Formats: sequence, structure tokens, C-alpha cells
Amino acid sequence: MGFTDDVRDELAHTPLGGECCRRAETSAMVRLGGWLHLTEAGPGWVVTLTSGAATRRLHAALTQLLGSRPQVQVHQPTALRAGSYRVSLARPILPALAWLGVMSRDGQPVDAVPAQFVATAHDSSAYLRGCLMVAASLSDPRSAPHLELRAPGQGTASGLRRLLVRCGGRGARAAQRSDGWRVHCKSGEAIGAVVARAGAHHAFLAWDAERLRRELRGNANRAANADRANLGRAVAASTRQVAMIEAVVAALGWDRLPSGLRTTALARLANPQASLAELGALHDPPVAKATVHRRLVQLAALVEGLGRPGGG
Repeated sequence: MGFTDDVRDELAHTPLGGECCRRAETSAMVRLGGWLHLTEAGPGWVVTLTSGAATRRLHAALTQLLGSRPQVQVHQPTALRAGSYRVSLARPILPALAWLGVMSRDGQPVDAVPAQFVATAHDSSAYLRGCLMVAASLSDPRSAPHLELRAPGQGTASGLRRLLVRCGGRGARAAQRSDGWRVHCKSGEAIGAVVARAGAHHAFLAWDAERLRRELRGNANRAANADRANLGRAVAASTRQVAMIEAVVAALGWDRLPSGLRTTALARLANPQASLAELGALHDPPVAKATVHRRLVQLAALVEGLGRPGGG
């Protein structure tokens, strides 16, 4: 079972809360997981789910809130399609859907997140919980973080984006794709905050533990890469310095070099891998790193002077 299924099942077993929370959660599940179904008997509304626990929760909520039992159909998995559940609302559907904020009084689907269901913190959490149970897709905690919510239209997508941001999903974006509107978030920390806000605390702990491990591995890799890069630069600089000293000595000889430059040059030739600070410690008496650097610059100037006409 994937991480998305884990989150849905855990959310389906969270405490139900008061009627306002149940109404907000049910509104999200019916709107984001449902679609208008036209039949000879009249219009119907069908909600498709993949979690058995979420289906039972929705069925119980609709029965309690609307006073009528919806029908449930089970579609067994096949080689090409996962199993699913279909919850059909009892007719007449318009009064129930209008009460849930899913359809307007004139029978048009509402392309928005109803303001009354996200006005308070606990209602926002309940609406978010409903969204995650029917319309969310979450990446595996071990892979690149990604949360995506399906939305039936631009207005709903914009409302869901604002809801995610308020619930900790900073950086959430809404975008239209070939198969409809999507709201996505790609921050591991933000996704963890959203999952926790909805009430899936065990899933959050698993997500955050893997996120921290991934960050630690990334930091370790970056540090190792930086060390390798620094070592490469140090080796290249040392190689240039050795070649420079050999050129100066070949042209001028050791005796013509000032005492300080000669000491630093000998230390570098004897210790090509040493850092400037280590070279300074090898002097007698020891000198500072800045002194070693200044003397190497002076040796480089001598090499440059040898290359000019009349140099040497």
C-alpha cells in the first residue's frame, strides 16, 4: 500500500468532531471526489473513492447529515485498474448538494471552496481532511516530495491553494493541465505540515523522519563535494606554486633569493600538499598564513618579471 493510501486510511479513522466539521469534511469529499451523473430517472451525484475506510466514513456522514442512506458500489481491481468504491447520493440531490455547498440553488456546480467551511481553524482542518481522502496524491517519503490535489475548476483550485497555504503548505501553486486543474506543493516540510494539520499524525512522523534523513544525506553529500572541490583547488594551486618556484630557482638560483622567500620556497617544495597555515607552522620561527601568501605572491612577481624583456 502506497503512502497516499496510508494517509487516507489514517484520516478515515480520526475523531469525527462536531457537525460543522463533519459537514465541511463531507462537502470536500462530495465536491472533489464526485461528479454529476445524468440518468433517465434524473440527475444523480456519484463520489468515487479508493479507500474502503474513507468510503465507510463518507457513507456514515451522509446518512447522519442528510437522513438518507446512499448506495455504495464496489468495483473490484483488475489488471489495468485499481479497485474503487462509488457512493451514489439518494434523490432528490439538489437540496442536499446545495446544503453541502456543492451546487447552487439553480442546480449549477459551485466552482469554489465554500467560505463557510474554511472560516475557522477546525473547519479548515476538516475540509482539508476531506480533500486528502478523495483528491490527493502524495509521493513516497523516500523520493522527491510532491503533493497534488485534483480540482474540478479554476475557482476551486485557487481556493484549495489558499487553504493549503493557511494550513502550512507554503509555496503551493495551482496550474491547469491537459486533464484538468491541479494544486501542488513540492516542499517536504510544507507537505508534512499539511498532513499533520489534517490529522494524519503517524503518517506525518514517517514523512518527517524520512525527510530529515534525506536532508542529512544531502548535506553530507554537499559537504563531501565541497571538500573535494576545495582539495582540488588546493592541489592545483600547490602545483602552480611548485612550478613557479622551480622556474625562479632555475633562472636566479637559491642564493639570489631573499632569506624569507627562500625559506618559504623550500617549505613549499618539501611539502607540496600542505596548506598555507601548515607551511607557516613549518618556518623557524613560525610565520602567519598571510606572510606565506605574501611571499608566494612575491615569488610569482619574480616569475612574471623573468618573462618580460630584460627580466632576470
